[in-house]
Amino acid sequence: GHAIATRMAAEGARVAGTGRDPDAGRVLEAELQAVGDGLFVAQDVTDEASWEATVKSVQDRYGSVDILVNNAGHFLFKPLLDTTADEFDALYRINVESAFLGMKHVMRTMTGRGGSIINISSVFGIRGTTGATAHCATKGAITQMSMAAALDGAAEKIRVNVIHPGVTATDAVAKLMDNEAFRNDLAKAIPLGRPADPGEIANAAVYLASDEARLVTGSEMTLDGGRAARG
Repeated sequence: GHAIATRMAAEGARVAGTGRDPDAGRVLEAELQAVGDGLFVAQDVTDEASWEATVKSVQDRYGSVDILVNNAGHFLFKPLLDTTADEFDALYRINVESAFLGMKHVMRTMTGRGGSIINISSVFGIRGTTGATAHCATKGAITQMSMAAALDGAAEKIRVNVIHPGVTATDAVAKLMDNEAFRNDLAKAIPLGRPADPGEIANAAVYLASDEARLVTGSEMTLDGGRAARG
């Protein structure tokens, strides 16, 4: 999310980054303003009223919302028989309902103008994995919800696409890369032998947001080093 926001700003987009952590938000806002134009808006993406307030805030500042990236997400790697209903519900709200609410309220403002919506799913939205039934279910839901939304938005020239990252070298993963066993496991699991760089995910998002992708909707981009190709 951080890489996508700063790259969009560097490419000339006016970016509103949102989240629940005001301290991290202030840091992000400063970084956005250092490369372009941006602000931070405090938001709980699982709350519909918060979405309404956020969209209004961005419209008041910039006049319109032309691009939406739904990147909020949470991981739950836990065996099916150990996963509680409360855990599943919480995961669903963060991973799926947040994207639904974002599309609902932003698509309404895009009607008559067009726009680009990019939902971040996961390689686990197209492939299962052991010990992550709930996680895979929510990521799969994002994928199919995006396909249907692309059809709903097509008449208004609102494009909806999905990015499926594989293992990505975020700060947490980068620390694990110092572990030789972890690196060896990655090399075996990923045909290209390495995780994605966050900037590579950002590159895909910038493309899908741009006019170069004006005919691209209902599409899935998988950036996993070939992991999904193994089935």
